[in-house]
Amino acid sequence: MFMTDYLSVDPFTGQKYSGVRKNAAKIFSQRTDWNGKKVVDLSCGDGVTTYILRKLGATVTPYELNTAYCKLDDAPLFANVQKELPIASESVDLVVLQEVIEHLPNQLFTIQEIYRILKPGGELFITTPSKSSLQARLSFLVFESEHLRSTPWGALDGVWGENENGEKYFGHLWLIGIQQLSAFGKIAGFKKTEVHMTEFSKTSLWLMPFFYPFIYLLSRRALYRDLRRRKNDFNYVSEKNEQFRLNVSPKTLLSKYSFTSLYK
Repeated sequence: MFMTDYLSVDPFTGQKYSGVRKNAAKIFSQRTDWNGKKVVDLSCGDGVTTYILRKLGATVTPYELNTAYCKLDDAPLFANVQKELPIASESVDLVVLQEVIEHLPNQLFTIQEIYRILKPGGELFITTPSKSSLQARLSFLVFESEHLRSTPWGALDGVWGENENGEKYFGHLWLIGIQQLSAFGKIAGFKKTEVHMTEFSKTSLWLMPFFYPFIYLLSRRALYRDLRRRKNDFNYVSEKNEQFRLNVSPKTLLSKYSFTSLYK
């Protein structure tokens, strides 16, 4: 294992972080609550996130479907996030689900399972390709695609393979936006949704001055129409106002990646 600056350089390759990992390392490093925190890194991949969080002081248990892929000195435990997790209820402070949920056909089940294992007040930290940024919304308008430069995931490139148990690995067939993610969280029992700012999407920045006034005004109009129907229902009004705030937030519209915390 390389001796590196763990917040900027991959400990297994010696290469500088970029993309999701660069943004995750930055956000994690800004927190001061890691010491003594019991963390589960679900579908840990090669183990970089586990490595970073351990260096920051957290007690981290990595889990993975394909355990041989992980490069940590200690092998991760086996877990299929589409099935019941082998973790006790209310035993974990924080769960990291990094670049996983977009691969899952039953996202609500996984979120419900994570809710079960979290302690009261616990946090689910999810990263996923943004479906809610201005760049992503333009891409879906053009070709229902994740990026302007590519076609959508299909039947042939949407299945990457399968393991010895016949469990298949899917591509980004289930991209999820902030509204659906927040709704799934509430259905599972989570009380609060927080969007984290990542690096800016250059395309989104360019689109912002042109489209933001329309997004804000049309969103406000849709909110007003919905609230007229059930204005005396406090829970409904609260949820609809939160949807509006998430929809027009610069964190949602301008972030290149979708980083979200759900709080139990």
